[in-house]
Amino acid sequence: MEVEAAVREHARRTISQEPEARDDLAPGAELTPPDLLERLGRARFEAFELVAHAKIGGHHVFKTKFVGPTVVVVQARWAREADGQWQIREAEIVRTEVSLTRDAESSLPPSGLE
Repeated sequence: MEVEAAVREHARRTISQEPEARDDLAPGAELTPPDLLERLGRARFEAFELVAHAKIGGHHVFKTKFVGPTVVVVQARWAREADGQWQIREAEIVRTEVSLTRDAESSLPPSGLE
């Protein structure tokens, strides 16, 4: 499996809340925060988007944007292990934002002068 396919499959499992998403972590992977996968698992995401990719030697760094009521961008460093599998060596949340829904927008005060 090519690295981008592995990253997409991991993101799909993450938004589907499949426990197999944890299988993509290399032993000793550094996560910031340490409960990163649990935090993502508690959120409701409708989609994901790969927003950046850089190759550094044998490693690939991807930024994945998880989209839902809360948008979370995760940067992860992937490397091919001895068995040929791509695994996450390091990951961190680099951005979080709460989306305004129609209900939230309707509860905001009107803009302009009062």
